[in-house]
Amino acid sequence: MTPKALVSALAVLFLVAMPLSCGGSSKNEEGEQAEQQEETAEKGEGAVPESVAAIEGEAEDAIDLVFAGNWDKVATDAASIATNWSDFTASSEAGGLSAAQRQAMDKAVSDLKDAAESEDDLAARQAANDVSKVIVDVFDLFDVKVPTDVGRLDWLERQVIIDADRDDWSTVKADLAQTRDTFNRVKGDIAVAGGDNEVEDYRASLDRQDQLAASEDSSIVDEADVALELVDDLERVY
Repeated sequence: MTPKALVSALAVLFLVAMPLSCGGSSKNEEGEQAEQQEETAEKGEGAVPESVAAIEGEAEDAIDLVFAGNWDKVATDAASIATNWSDFTASSEAGGLSAAQRQAMDKAVSDLKDAAESEDDLAARQAANDVSKVIVDVFDLFDVKVPTDVGRLDWLERQVIIDADRDDWSTVKADLAQTRDTFNRVKGDIAVAGGDNEVEDYRASLDRQDQLAASEDSSIVDEADVALELVDDLERVY
């Protein structure tokens, strides 16, 4: 073979080898990405699944519908929560769920369906709030913009209202103690995000609720409603 022919042959071999080499590298990278995605799914990291976000909204909607006396729609929300929960738990994104969380949600959904059928006001509100309690904990498994403790303030304030309506003042006081502990955990983060005023407004409402609970004053329900609006303000800081 002449030198010129040899050079031509080597050039052809080089061109043939290049795609094979690049293809192998690409496949390795794809394999690594797939492994990382699988690990992320198992840990539950990433964006909040649509089914989980929907449950949060449906639980709050169910409570509003109870106050409106629209029991057919409460039942519809209960059924939708059950469907969304089933979809979520069947997905790889539910890998981080604990058995206790699964059981608590199953019970809350069942209780909400039963309460909607019997048109039991307090039982329905409690069951819907139990759904919220679990779903906020589920949010901990994912990347969220608003700290989950802000979401916990939401269901805790609703629990204050429920227990005040029951005239269960010892439980109301325990609810408020848990609410303050939760607020104390997150207030620094809210302040750093620029929510100094919102923190002070919510703290003032919480102080008033403590005073009303101490005197077993049923107007605490109105103050807790104010607090729920202030929690919305805390969320808007982010």
